Amino acid sequence: MKRLYHWPLDPAGRLVRLVLGEKGEAFESYASAPWAPHPDVAALAHGAVAPALVETTPAGKLFACGTRAICEQLEELQPAPALWPTDRNERAEARRLWAWVEAGCEEVTDKLLTERVMQWVRRDRQPDSEKLRRGAHALRGRLTFLNGMVELNGNLAGRTLSIADLSAAAHLSAYDYFGDVEWDAVPDLKTWYGRIKSRPSFRPLLGDRIDGTRPVAHYANLDF
Repeated sequence: MKRLYHWPLDPAGRLVRLVLGEKGEAFESYASAPWAPHPDVAALAHGAVAPALVETTPAGKLFACGTRAICEQLEELQPAPALWPTDRNERAEARRLWAWVEAGCEEVTDKLLTERVMQWVRRDRQPDSEKLRRGAHALRGRLTFLNGMVELNGNLAGRTLSIADLSAAAHLSAYDYFGDVEWDAVPDLKTWYGRIKSRPSFRPLLGDRIDGTRPVAHYANLDF
């Protein structure tokens, strides 16, 4: 059985869970919060951090850390269903947009999501209102871009669902837990997200509940 070390609201861990779900791969979850990493993770390799996926095989321990290493390893080991388009141009676009989502949402995660966690989950200090403001502003810009992409293509990188869609949905779902996504301002993206969150792989994410706070009322609603 695979072991996944992650924290439920971490967008990186959420992406890995979505990919595992799309591949039909069962796994055991082990909590590894950014402020309290699981000791098993550090023992995997120098500098290893969650998310980390570990499997013991007859040939020995197989592990990967970080979204790129884990997702590409899963695609190599189980090519179907494919999460990279068969069309070369669309595949290149999926990789480009996956990288864009991870880099482009870094500021939102660092400022907005981290401050929400400090505010509602850890409660060990007051949130930084300036960081919240800057994070919310950055999120609006990312939403506008993503809305334009799905309006143009149906999905982010083209006609078919790809790793880029799962990465974007993983990030947005974490922000949406606290109600920070202004869905009415991005109607095409809202329709796209409704399709993504209706997929079986998404159900475990919608069932997440973090000690100390509950998600907004529409978080798990498929018709929101």
